[in-house]
Amino acid sequence: MNAGTHTDHDVEGERLFNDLIAQDSRIEPRDWMPADYRKSLTRQISQHAHSEIIGMQPEANWITRAPSLKRKAVLMAKVQDEAGHGQAREN
Repeated sequence: MNAGTHTDHDVEGERLFNDLIAQDSRIEPRDWMPADYRKSLTRQISQHAHSEIIGMQPEANWITRAPSLKRKAVLMAKVQDEAGHGQAREN
């Protein structure tokens, strides 16, 4: 691929990207997007995943202190749910 083709692709990709933004449409992970936009988005997703993992830790501390087996099960489910959110965003 020569440099001209690559530049043409970027121009076309940027046009399509801007059209999607103007239409308030979803930008999918495999869609073309500017490198800075992708980098920023990846950083935001990583920060959100980290907050899910950190957010589950205080809940996990209460599992052994729960007054009943039912409440322990509820806390375990909540912790597992938060951990799943964090893992899904990290992958």
